Amino acid sequence: MSSPFSPADDLEVYCRFCDKITPVQLDRSIAENGRTVDRNSTFEYLCTKCFKTFCYCGNDLIEQSRHEEQGTEAHQYNPQEHFVIGETIHHKKWKESGVVVGKDRGTPSRILVNFEKSGLKKLIEDLQ
Repeated sequence: MSSPFSPADDLEVYCRFCDKITPVQLDRSIAENGRTVDRNSTFEYLCTKCFKTFCYCGNDLIEQSRHEEQGTEAHQYNPQEHFVIGETIHHKKWKESGVVVGKDRGTPSRILVNFEKSGLKKLIEDLQ
């Protein structure tokens, strides 16, 4: 059985409807088994600009406690690793940090990262 999971309530995420990075708020949680909200649950977020909603799996979201304490701590980008929305990463080649603001479910899977200088970029994740 999975442990309870609390995703970040408010994030800045790439809204595909607005076509820009906007603040979003957690609208509701949908438990897979109908009882316990965990990492396998679905979380629906509301864009504060266009008021459209979109869903993410708990495995793709930063936990509330980690989001509050993250600050300037950045993880080194590696295409073989899995990243979560709200996580700060550092790209060694570009020598710059950015925040994961979205996911693109293609083959291979990609993350959308908002870098300080370079802006919005797609990077590969979970490469086998």
